[in-house]
Order: sequence, then C-alpha cells, then structure tokens
Amino acid sequence: MILRVACDTNVLVSAFIAAGPPSRILEETINGRIELVLPRPVIVELERILTGKLGFEEDRWQATEQLLVNLAAELVDAPAGRPEAISGDPDDDLILACVVEAEVEVLVSGDRRHLLPLGEHRGVRIVTPQALLAELRGG
Repeated sequence: MILRVACDTNVLVSAFIAAGPPSRILEETINGRIELVLPRPVIVELERILTGKLGFEEDRWQATEQLLVNLAAELVDAPAGRPEAISGDPDDDLILACVVEAEVEVLVSGDRRHLLPLGEHRGVRIVTPQALLAELRGG
C-alpha cells in the first residue's frame, strides 16, 4: 500500500534548496513509493518564502510550483472556517486541518516546536523526513 503523505512548508523549502532527506521525499514521490498530497496553504507559504526570503525569480518559482502540482496526487484546499487550535501556531493548525480532511496518513515536518511534538493528530502521524525514509526502507 502506498502512503498518503503531505509535507510541511519547511520540508519543501529544504527539498528545493539542498540535497538531503527532504529532497529524497520528493524522489520517493517520483518513484511512486508515496502519494504526495499538497495543501494549498503550503503552496502559498512556499511561494512567499522562496520568492520573498530566498530570492527565487518568478520563472524559477513557476517551475517549482508546476513540478509540485505535477507530482501531487491531490491538491487540497483549506477547509472552511477557523481551524482547531492544536499546535500553538495558526499556520500549522491550518495545515493540520488540511491533512486531516484529505485523509493523509503522514505529515512530514521539520517543525520541532509546534508539529513534531504532537506526534499524531486525528490519525495523521507527524514525522521527520528521516523517520519517513527509514520507514520506507523498512527500518
């Protein structure tokens, strides 16, 4: 069975700026080992960080966004209404609401402050990129 996985913004930022476990998560998606679910709020935040903070030119951002959309098995809109306050960060709560609604099995995050300490929320496991890769290797 293929895992339904969503990545937090910080994982996707890392995937596009450096080699390492986050970029290997995208490789696992390309290889068909995981099904990537992409919350639209993550795309919005990713654009803000890559273009605003990291200086991606517009055409580079467009190519990045197109790659993600092509890789994603599903794009998920933010649910209506205010998300339940869980993590201490409203942006992270919105991502949690998206992944729960999309029936994602695993949320991959590097957020050691708000998300990883939760470990699990409404059936969605929250793990580091390294932990997911180890799981896929059967470790």
